[in-house]
Amino acid sequence: MCPAQLATLYRPLWRRQLRRLVQRRLGPHRRIRDRPTLVQSVAMRKTINQRGIVLPMVLIVGLILSASIFSFLRRSLVDSFMARNLEHVAAAETLARGGVSLATAVVFHHRFSKLMGLMNDKNPGATLADLWAQIEDSPLETSWGGRLEITIEDSGSRLNLNALIPVGKTEEESQPSDEAEEFLVAFFEKVIDESQGQLAGGLYDPREMARNLLDYMDPDDVGISGKNENDYYADQHPAHKPANGPLLSVEEIALIEGFDARIAGRIKPYVTVYPLLGETGINANTAPAYVLALLQHGSSGDMRLADEEIVRSILKNRQEDRIVCDQTESDSERCVSLSEVGLGTGSIFPPVELPQEAQVFHIISEATVENVVRRVEAVIDISDRESPQLLSWRLL
Repeated sequence: MCPAQLATLYRPLWRRQLRRLVQRRLGPHRRIRDRPTLVQSVAMRKTINQRGIVLPMVLIVGLILSASIFSFLRRSLVDSFMARNLEHVAAAETLARGGVSLATAVVFHHRFSKLMGLMNDKNPGATLADLWAQIEDSPLETSWGGRLEITIEDSGSRLNLNALIPVGKTEEESQPSDEAEEFLVAFFEKVIDESQGQLAGGLYDPREMARNLLDYMDPDDVGISGKNENDYYADQHPAHKPANGPLLSVEEIALIEGFDARIAGRIKPYVTVYPLLGETGINANTAPAYVLALLQHGSSGDMRLADEEIVRSILKNRQEDRIVCDQTESDSERCVSLSEVGLGTGSIFPPVELPQEAQVFHIISEATVENVVRRVEAVIDISDRESPQLLSWRLL
């Protein structure tokens, strides 16, 4: 026999002997598995492939579920925060509105206390020693974390622009005086000079501004310089007409010829438009220092604004619980005369009787709940003895 035939003949014998030798080494309890068939190999590969596909699918499903849970939690937190914030907003607005009601009660109480003073032959007028002026020093705290701050201002503590136009029955009786024009010129020059150059450069002409403001409020359509008042306003976009009556808000100044938002913003702290038909000037007993500087005093043809020395004199007497009076007999214990504070023996423009009683109040009610702040500004008229009148209301 050839070698190939011998190999074929003894190959099964070698395999049996090799299996016996390996089985003897492994022991009687372990068996040598036969070589898997083709079908078994395919099945094993398919199982392995299935296992390789399932793992990525499990990972993908896990990521999707994790993202969904995170998105749900985030949305829940945002909704919870928004709901809580809405609660704080509602609470702050309610508290601010309540502050206006509280301030109204305070100023109405002030009116009755002054009436009682008149019955005792004393007329101290409105002063910063009154309860309404001191309420801003006592903020209110609620048991649930709210805070309320109320500020009440006498409208007389600012210059009433509407007081510059007389209230008459005819157009002739409602024309502004020369004193009103000269006063406004001095006022606007002061505002421009104190702007530290921001309003300089010839953009604003105090004389033209004074005339345009008075023309806007007086009842006729002919300007002080003889021009037609409607020409400028008809060319605006949108076109409008001069009020030919009292200003309804301080912001309305920006609509007048020669004015813009910048100069109106500088004028705003000094002025008011209440009362709408009032002709009363600045209350020297409640006005802040920068408004006291607008007190124009002297004789006809020689009127000038109050200087720093006059302002300091008024403030010093105020600290000593004394008030400026036309007639010191109204309260001899507290009154000082105009001449004693440096205002001389002449007149004051716009005209005012001192002490001056307050009839219109500007109320600022600011409420804070957590990080939410709501502010309400209102104007109250208490001239009616039975009930106060709400002239203005604005939620900020």
